[in-house]
Amino acid sequence: AVDNIFSNNFDERYGFTEPEVKDLCTYYGHPEKFEEAKEWYDGYRFGDADIYNPWSLLMYIRNKFKPGTYWASTSGNDILETFLDGLDDRTYGDLVALGNGKTVFKQIYPSVSMRDVGGDLDAVYSVMAVTGYLNAVPEGDNDYRLSIPNREMYKVFYENVTRPLKMDVRIAMRRFLDSMERKDVQGVEDALFTLFADSFPATLLKDEGDYQLILATIALGRGGRYDVGIEREAGNGRADIIMRRNDPRYPNIVVELKKSRSDDPSDLERMAEEGLRQIRIRKYYRSLKGKTYLYGVCLQNKKAKVLFEELDL
Repeated sequence: AVDNIFSNNFDERYGFTEPEVKDLCTYYGHPEKFEEAKEWYDGYRFGDADIYNPWSLLMYIRNKFKPGTYWASTSGNDILETFLDGLDDRTYGDLVALGNGKTVFKQIYPSVSMRDVGGDLDAVYSVMAVTGYLNAVPEGDNDYRLSIPNREMYKVFYENVTRPLKMDVRIAMRRFLDSMERKDVQGVEDALFTLFADSFPATLLKDEGDYQLILATIALGRGGRYDVGIEREAGNGRADIIMRRNDPRYPNIVVELKKSRSDDPSDLERMAEEGLRQIRIRKYYRSLKGKTYLYGVCLQNKKAKVLFEELDL
């Protein structure tokens, strides 16, 4: 007989339970580290038990409570590469949802093996669930609710998605969001210059699908911190980018993008102001609560102009 992650017989034996993790942190002198351990290594459902990754948790403690992708470093990530290589419109939408901390619903078959995968992305989801890349919660019959379980796995997804990109592009992606969260307008402009000028000149400015791909990548890097919406219905129209916070420590962010086809430098300021005014007039922030940052952004050749406004909703 075979017991897997959906079996109840030994569900609490696959990893550490929450009380055990609290005891571990306390025993090794850092009870205050429990929340960090939970953020990085919790999130798995085995049978009827909520479980922490045991290998990663022990390596985290062994390395003086330094978080990292310990379990993911023990083997190759071939199955994740198969998933990313097979992206079509449907699986692209799944990637965006997973990267935003949401769940997707799929049929999972625990008996599937790597040799069954081939080009069958449904089989890929099954293997990703039983090997720990995704958490799977039963919803009836073979239907399961899938999600990225914890920050360790968000980091693994992000690193695999961005691996083909140059290092300066990956740095610019992180700086773009870091700067928006800090109200660093100059930092946002500099990051956009790096992204748009040298790395994506032919594709990024072509259509909105290219914007979506980059934002999905950035969302993965944020570990579910935001629900990132592209062309989402908001207020009296559709906002280019709405980043609804999942954590109250961070601001909501609304961005309206404009592209200037003129060489006149004065167009930059005018169209960035137009973007900011459009957010206000159409009230794209209507459904948001708490600290909210508004950004009007205009791109012109290799330049970017960013205007900022803060609201407390």
